Amino acid sequence: MNYEITAFSSFGICRADSSKTTFTAAEDTNQCFFEMNVTFDHWEDEFYLLMPACAYNGNRYEKVKRSYPPMYKPEETDRQLITDVPALAPDGSGIIEVTAGDMSVPCVCVLNPKEKQAFMLFTKQEIKGENLGFRVEKGRITVSYPANRTTAYRFCREHETNCDSGIAVKKGETFTLEHKIVSFPCENINALFTCFFKNRKCLLSGPRPENLYTDALWDMQEDKFNSYNYSGEYYAEITKIWQCGWCGGAISSLPLFMRGNALSKERAINTLDYLFAHQANSGFFYGYIKNGVTEDDSFHTPGMEHLHMIRKSADVLYHLFRHFRVMNPKPHWVTGTKKCADAFVTLFQRFGTFGQFINIETGELVVKSSTAGAMAIGGLALAWEFFGEPVYLETAKRACDFYYHRDIENGVTTGGPGEILGAPDSESAFAMLESCVTLFEVTKEEKWLRYAESCAHLAASWVVTYPYLFPKNSEFYRLGINTVGSVFANVQNKHSAPGICTLSGDSLYKLWRYTGNHEYLELIKDIAFFIPQCVSTKKRPIYSWDDTPKLLPEGFICERVNMSDWEGKQNIGGVFCCSCWCETSLLLTFTELMCYDEMKR
Repeated sequence: MNYEITAFSSFGICRADSSKTTFTAAEDTNQCFFEMNVTFDHWEDEFYLLMPACAYNGNRYEKVKRSYPPMYKPEETDRQLITDVPALAPDGSGIIEVTAGDMSVPCVCVLNPKEKQAFMLFTKQEIKGENLGFRVEKGRITVSYPANRTTAYRFCREHETNCDSGIAVKKGETFTLEHKIVSFPCENINALFTCFFKNRKCLLSGPRPENLYTDALWDMQEDKFNSYNYSGEYYAEITKIWQCGWCGGAISSLPLFMRGNALSKERAINTLDYLFAHQANSGFFYGYIKNGVTEDDSFHTPGMEHLHMIRKSADVLYHLFRHFRVMNPKPHWVTGTKKCADAFVTLFQRFGTFGQFINIETGELVVKSSTAGAMAIGGLALAWEFFGEPVYLETAKRACDFYYHRDIENGVTTGGPGEILGAPDSESAFAMLESCVTLFEVTKEEKWLRYAESCAHLAASWVVTYPYLFPKNSEFYRLGINTVGSVFANVQNKHSAPGICTLSGDSLYKLWRYTGNHEYLELIKDIAFFIPQCVSTKKRPIYSWDDTPKLLPEGFICERVNMSDWEGKQNIGGVFCCSCWCETSLLLTFTELMCYDEMKR
């Protein structure tokens, strides 16, 4: 790709080349900015734009303004929508303005599919404690030192203007900031992600956190689940609201049964009994039950009654077979599991997709365009292994081909969480990876292994590569949190998090074993080792960002790893007082990964 590099500042002399930008201040000032620009000779509408964990194909979807939690309206179910996140318009026009903290690694990648050429620009995170800024528009990438946004994204509320400040410099003071450009022939989007995967630590990286998985940590977490998360009938989040799949319902029961004490095993069995007592006639499982009252997943949106987030039943189907490997399933569990598998087969046969939301009572597809149901592929592959009926494997293969060609080959998976509309997300990418590895395991067909590697490269783009420098007044600075291995959730909820929602990521370990590519082992170790840092303990308590800070009780993990200022600059490196799905990911990591010697080093 042909491009020109220039530099500019109103505050001194600024020069840039392919490896660095140099600035020398002409005067004393407290509001200094300088920038480097990459301008391309031409920029076609079909160019693919990647800003890892921030923009996939430039987030070129129709945007709508919604309060949180956002939900489709009845007249919108045939369209793919996102909230008012940093994004280009569907026609490629517009501007994306973010900071280094909005990305898993500060980087902008561009692919010209016609000429089969790609460009990558990697930078550092900050200068004098202030994040760098990125402005991307048609034909130009601008890196500002520090960030100098005209408009800053604020979560489901009015965006903020003129919120960035320059740095203080003295006359004659000089800064030299590294960046790295990788420009290369590139066949397609999958090849772009493969190259990114190999280069993502080329400029900004660091040692991963130490291994903090101990028997004492397990005992503390198990006790926490039995003290806070058991409703009397089932394991859930501490709210005691039943949500199967997604955030841990009928998933946390698996590691608690595998490694837990007699009480945990009994309660894990009770959890599955509760699950099967709340299965709809359609075959899918009711996904939201509060105080014994069944509700839908529509957030009370008029005209969207009986809505079911398909990811919930997909997660359950997959994890039920994992339960059955370590416990003797009751006959009605087996019957109910087959009913769920049959429902997914019918759904795909009728509509050619699992969609994002369905009618829980009828099984009718409501919202179509999403990768949210990707885990059902792995669930159906295991259904074939368990029941031996060919239709399950046939459907799994057809669905995997569909999602791979529509989503993975186009460099974006969407809609995994239930409250982001159709935005790009990491959870559906990891679900695709899990499903592809499962298909390979049950069939031994190399095709699914090739698919799995492409999924892994896409999923890796959501994982932080370096220790983020937090503000000195933040809780995470006090704690010395090392962000290597934290996982961004999606482009709307712009926080990184402890773990994959809601998996251990053992598919990456298996991918290493099957391919011999050591980078997959390194990636899953990064992800796994990050999580324990975020557990509040008596020896290392974590406090909330409230005006009067609240102590997170022992064993609590908040999902917030705020590198972005999406919730305000004051909340970078802070948490609120809560307990969440990350604790289920921690339990799964104990039982599915830390049993391997390679994971302990």
